[in-house]
Amino acid sequence: MIKDIFKKDIKRTIEGVIKADNLSDEAIFQEVDEYVITNDLSKKLDEFFEIYSSTIGKPTESIGVWISGFFGSGKSHLLKILSYILSNQRIHSDLIGELFIQKIGQEDFELKNNIQKALKVPAHSILFNIDQKAENNGKNSDDAILTVFMKVFNEMRGYYPKFGYIAKFESDLDKQGLFEDFKSKFKAHSGENWETGRETIHLEIDSVAQALSEVKGISIESASDTIDKYEENYSLSIEEFANEVKEYISKQEPNYRLIFCVDEVGQFIGDNTKLMLNLQTIVETLATVCKGQAWVVVTSQSAVSDLVANQKSTEFDFSKIMGRFKVKLNLTSQNANEVIQKRLLDKKEDSYTDLVSLFGKVQNSLKSIIHFSDREKRYKSYSTSDEFATIYPFVPYQMDLFQSCIMGLSRNNSFQGKHQSIGERSMLDVVQNVTIKVSEDSIGTIATFDRFFDGLSSTIRGELQAQINQAINSLGVNSLEVKILKILFMVKYVKEFNPNIDNITTLLVNSVDCDISDLKKQVTQSLTILIENVFIQKIGDIYEYLTDVEKDIENEIKAISIEQREVTAELIKWVYDDILRTNKVRYEFNKQDYIFARKMDDVLVKGKDEDIVLNIITPLVSDDYKEERLLAKSIGDRDIIVYLEPNFTFIKDLELFTKTQKFIPQKQNGNLTDTERALLMNKASDNNKRRDKLLDSLKEMFSNAKIYFNGSILDIKSSDPKLLIDKAINTAIPVIYPNITMLNKIYNETDIKTILMQSDDLLTGSDDALNEAENEIFNFLKRQKATHQNVTVSKLLEQYSIKPYGWYQSAILCLIASMFMKKRVDLKRSSNPLTKQEILAILSNNREQSNIIVSVVGKIEPEDIKIAKKILKEFFPNGNFTSTSAREIIELANKEYDKTLSKLNSFMHHSYTFKDSFKQAIDGIKVYEKLDYDNFFSDIKKYEDDLLDLKDALLDPLFEFMEGDKKKIYDEISSFISMNKDNLYHIKDTKINDLYALMDDKTPFKGNIVQTAKSSLKSIQEQLVPMIENVKNEALAKVDELIKKIQSLESFAKIQGDKSSVIRPLQIIQTNIQNSNNIDFINQRVNSESLEKEFDAANEKILELLPIDEKDKVPQKIRTKFEKIKPKNKYTLETESDVEEFINELKSKMIEEINCGREIIL
Repeated sequence: MIKDIFKKDIKRTIEGVIKADNLSDEAIFQEVDEYVITNDLSKKLDEFFEIYSSTIGKPTESIGVWISGFFGSGKSHLLKILSYILSNQRIHSDLIGELFIQKIGQEDFELKNNIQKALKVPAHSILFNIDQKAENNGKNSDDAILTVFMKVFNEMRGYYPKFGYIAKFESDLDKQGLFEDFKSKFKAHSGENWETGRETIHLEIDSVAQALSEVKGISIESASDTIDKYEENYSLSIEEFANEVKEYISKQEPNYRLIFCVDEVGQFIGDNTKLMLNLQTIVETLATVCKGQAWVVVTSQSAVSDLVANQKSTEFDFSKIMGRFKVKLNLTSQNANEVIQKRLLDKKEDSYTDLVSLFGKVQNSLKSIIHFSDREKRYKSYSTSDEFATIYPFVPYQMDLFQSCIMGLSRNNSFQGKHQSIGERSMLDVVQNVTIKVSEDSIGTIATFDRFFDGLSSTIRGELQAQINQAINSLGVNSLEVKILKILFMVKYVKEFNPNIDNITTLLVNSVDCDISDLKKQVTQSLTILIENVFIQKIGDIYEYLTDVEKDIENEIKAISIEQREVTAELIKWVYDDILRTNKVRYEFNKQDYIFARKMDDVLVKGKDEDIVLNIITPLVSDDYKEERLLAKSIGDRDIIVYLEPNFTFIKDLELFTKTQKFIPQKQNGNLTDTERALLMNKASDNNKRRDKLLDSLKEMFSNAKIYFNGSILDIKSSDPKLLIDKAINTAIPVIYPNITMLNKIYNETDIKTILMQSDDLLTGSDDALNEAENEIFNFLKRQKATHQNVTVSKLLEQYSIKPYGWYQSAILCLIASMFMKKRVDLKRSSNPLTKQEILAILSNNREQSNIIVSVVGKIEPEDIKIAKKILKEFFPNGNFTSTSAREIIELANKEYDKTLSKLNSFMHHSYTFKDSFKQAIDGIKVYEKLDYDNFFSDIKKYEDDLLDLKDALLDPLFEFMEGDKKKIYDEISSFISMNKDNLYHIKDTKINDLYALMDDKTPFKGNIVQTAKSSLKSIQEQLVPMIENVKNEALAKVDELIKKIQSLESFAKIQGDKSSVIRPLQIIQTNIQNSNNIDFINQRVNSESLEKEFDAANEKILELLPIDEKDKVPQKIRTKFEKIKPKNKYTLETESDVEEFINELKSKMIEEINCGREIIL
């Protein structure tokens, strides 16, 4: 039996958790004796004891020890052992320490020496789990850690730990030496011991007051008040706590140390910034106040640096705590595994040998029955016979996976109450529990992973394992379904482990000779039962445990009603949007893309109908299609049928996906608890995973699909669905488009320009040589012409892109261009032929292609061409009509027409009096536009007289005028008249009438009127120029005379300074005269009135510039404004008598002013 292979009794008591320090010396001896010091742990202890012993008798602030490690690493056990050996307050403490030293290797002399130094130091350790010692709501307090520290310190000193004010009361009595006397007096009055009575102090208040009154010698009333004040005034600060500790230490032996051993402080703090600050301040203050005689040793799942990093607040600096905890011991899971092997699984020598031998027999079979998929390769089977013998009846992967399970469950709050501290229940305890369960089994039995659940079940929240209890009641406690359910519960939150059928089967291997194939069948059946009973759910190939709330949600999802069309809609999206992701295929023969219609299960589901049809028959209906039906259908419908095999599991999972997809938004609209909302988010995530798995399954179906076309099964396979469809359609295209091979080359859009711009011989060799594809189009055009049907470019594109051709757009456009260059077709817009440049623009741009007609070029008689060329040469003398090509002759004639019309239109910009002649010419030449392209050579003879008459009568004289010297002479005379219109009144010669006659003539381009006007212009100019010069000279002389007169004035000579401003206005007048050729303007500037005004203005300027003493010497006339003497009583004059009366009165006033020596200013 398995129980017989171990060195020590597997059922012996092994303490796995920290308890109150009430163990007997015998129990402590046993625990220290069984403690395993691994190589890794030895290094950690060396680091600790080196600092601990080197600071004995010396002040130090490095009083902190931080022991970190996840579940099962042994951190709590190490803390407990350290508390045992460092505390030498027990009777046999020296023996306990000596027992521990013996476990150190002989070569670790320095470590042994440091431990021996440490053991000689008087010390007391206080070992406690902070979460257990905290009050129920104590964690919510900012000083919760201080409260616990004070609580355990009071308890250690024998004071009441529950209420601080009572402990303070006891401490004060103790300091006064009255505590023992008080306890005696209390018992005398109460009849109870003080330790019992203080539990109900408010009921014993009289006895307390009497006892205090007697020991203090005060009245009972004062004693009662004193007790009340303790309760009212009690407060606690870190400084007070540290001073209490210091005072306590001062009363002990020299070098005494008090060690606070705190378990799971990291989990207690979490991300609570206030608690972190509380711990930092406690350690700092103890270090400062107690000078190294008070130590703090803590355990935490996280290293101190990680815990500091997790603090969200930036308000506080936590870097100091890193320095206070100078010793940082990080324990790994490997340390725990080694401890388990040495302390629990250590084998007898003969049993070890037998196990090594057994492994040699079964190692090959073990490789096939214990293995995991790629993602789980971190979880190992046995690698050597020694490993097998050492860890048996366990498998190496179980320890690592179990730790991952515990961490996952803890992160998701799966443990109840005080067990939230996942380090509380040691891995050793669980492994021992499992070992005991299999101890009665025969050698070869392997502990299955479900048994690990039994070791934890008492700590897991009841509602989370309700499903397991329900399964036990309905399926049996030892049923395979229950075992699977336990496993799925354990691995529920282990992200790196995939609980698929193979991996679940591996976890249930129960012996070295297990029939893995049979076990997998049983597991498959049990998983089906668990799904049907909604204990678990399946996501792809992954199975997941459902909690009560998850089960309720799963039942709600299953109750969701969906229609077949909703399931089909999802599948359509997956197939065509997610997997194939296109509606066209590149045909390798011509490197062109062909659009295909997308059907699913015989229904067009995407786009419109096309020549190429892809019809995917999915598992939703594939059961209804037998091979004979598919072969017949592929002929009748001409579809490319992709047949996916029936898959019941796929359909069920697809329906579940669709239901879940529909359920989640409906549920989110209701009122949800935080738990329900989190579960819904998880459910959405799970459904996304389910979708990914279904997509993978769908792709796998494509790789195994059969493809039917044209009455046969195509020999095509591919693991890539897109490539599979590509190959299938490439095979089908030549059958669907039998005329596709008429295209004897690959055409690109850029070839259109190449074809149109190169010479005929370079491109085609022969004028008439049409290739097979061109002939096909040409014959179609001839048939359409016979029925008087116009064919546009768009029509040809449509006609030859479908069955039986399948030609692509670039090819069809290149063929049209080539036929044009071979002069077999013309392209027209509104019956007007297009040039090569126009055709290039249109064939390269599909916006106009529906308006462009492609027509067959008709036969034209050579004689008609000859006559047309003669007419055109005469009408358009600048045109080079030497070509024998009808198209080129028409193109050249059109160009010449456009040039002529353009010139005539440009003449319209002139504002000539004969402008109507231009319009008459434009209207006349437009008779050319009546020439129909198709009948050009016959129609031009009809319009020969009209065109040539127009040329002789109007076009030639107009162009001769507008493009020769006559226009220059005309413009010169027009400009001369415009510039001299005032001066010409002074010319009396009748020749001036010739100029005006030219400007009024409506046909100046005819006859000699321009030459006559030119001669008269010369005569008029010869008269006018000297006339203007004489007028200028006379005017300049008058102004010059006035300037001299002003300068000769006596007052002008008396001006001091610059005198130029006086005559500057007259100089300006001289300049204006010199710059002007207008006779009237010049005469007006020098008439008597103007010059008199200038003289008066000059006198006023002189007076302004004279010195003050000279101004009085100049006789000045008094001036009166005309407005002042005008009769005021007259506003309107209506009769002759009114006028006479007004004039007489005005005359009388004016004479009066003159007689008084005044000037009248009008």
